[in-house]
Amino acid sequence: MKMVLMGTGTSHGVPVIGCDCEVCKSSDQRDKRKRCSAYIFSPANIVIDTGPEFRMQALDFKIKSLDAVLITHGHADHLNGLDDLRVFSHTKSVDPSNKKTNETAGPGLPIYTNAQTLATIRKSFSYIFTPVVEGGSKPKLFFVDAAEYSQKNPLKIKGLEIVPVPLTHGSTEATGWILKDSTDKGCIAYLTDCNSISDSSFDLLCSIGKIEHLVIDALRENPHSTHFSFLEAMSAAEKIGPRHTWFTHLTHNMFHTDVQSYIDRNIEKFPLLKKICEEGGSVRPGYDGLVLEN
Repeated sequence: MKMVLMGTGTSHGVPVIGCDCEVCKSSDQRDKRKRCSAYIFSPANIVIDTGPEFRMQALDFKIKSLDAVLITHGHADHLNGLDDLRVFSHTKSVDPSNKKTNETAGPGLPIYTNAQTLATIRKSFSYIFTPVVEGGSKPKLFFVDAAEYSQKNPLKIKGLEIVPVPLTHGSTEATGWILKDSTDKGCIAYLTDCNSISDSSFDLLCSIGKIEHLVIDALRENPHSTHFSFLEAMSAAEKIGPRHTWFTHLTHNMFHTDVQSYIDRNIEKFPLLKKICEEGGSVRPGYDGLVLEN
């Protein structure tokens, strides 16, 4: 299984519009942070979140087809590129038994998310659900409530098993995702936009099997009402015990190198993470273009 982090920045992105801070002016490419998104490109083609920069991310990472899309929640920085799925969705709706392109055949591209986000999509993208005569003027999507799936009944897509993880993001219901392939080399857990993980979700993360990579919301050093701080993200990782922990949804408050220095200074507070790092694991800030492989 291979995943690339297409974006690791907070809702403003980095650089922030109109900002002259040193991080926003940085020449280090790891300090250039598009809005959060990930792309699984082996063994299936799956995108997690379609933010405002999804079109550019799809071009940057040469996405040519999609099997499915996973949406974490309904905020603009994770959702507002949904319309750019058009080019993928009409390909999915072609009837393979018909030699001619038939955009009316097939259900389209599947989108998996939670019920609250489905309601947001229906309101924010109402035109998707309105019949029109013109072909290609809107994405052809069908939406599935992720509550249908669980550890005992995972979503299965081309050799991947996918389990949703309920998360709390302030008053918003968010969904994390655990992805596992048939090699049994470990899972990837993607948990962006959260300030709390319930006991039941921790139980799921701890019982699913070895987690090779944990991508987790870590907004900044200081606490925030809807996001984990660096220490809160490390505390959650301490409970989960992944081999590699990667921060995402980062602000422009710190350079990439300074985030790593902060982690290194505080790793002593987390005995399990410290032990994992001594044995070849890691706790690091993620960055756009980072490829994770199990």
